[in-house]
Parts: sequence; structure tokens; C-alpha cells
Amino acid sequence: MNDDYMLGKSEGTRSPKSKLRARCPACNTWVNLRDNVEVWDLVECPECNTLLEVVELRPPTLDYAHDDVDDDEWDDEDWEEED
Repeated sequence: MNDDYMLGKSEGTRSPKSKLRARCPACNTWVNLRDNVEVWDLVECPECNTLLEVVELRPPTLDYAHDDVDDDEWDDEDWEEED
């Protein structure tokens, strides 16, 4: 049997209507996402050039990317309250 026959419709090429996309929180423009996008991936809005990050996959949701220091660089004592 031919391998192409075994491929389901969802495994073939995707139509433009089923493309993953999410709204930019800054300007409300649709932002196209890669098929293999993951949570915390960074994307840039094509309209307002805002740097965004993927915060949810179902449904695809974008939020402003944080310019904070990586969590790995913080020590527990950095978060302790001073008396």
C-alpha cells in the first residue's frame, strides 16, 4: 500500500484557513504562528513590531515579552523580604 494513502488529512499540507494565529495584545492584528510553535516562543507583530511571547497553545494566545532577567539568575535570597 502507498505511504501517501496512509497519511490523514491533518498530516498533509494545511490550508491557509487552518493556519495557527493569535491576536497581538498591542494592536489587535492577527499574528501568524509556526505550526510547531511552543509556549514561551518569541514572535514579533508584523504591524506594530511589538515583541511577544506565546503564553497558551489552546487557544493560541500572545502576551508582551518580558525583558526581565532570566529566572535561573535569581537566587532564593534575592526574593527574601528584608526586616
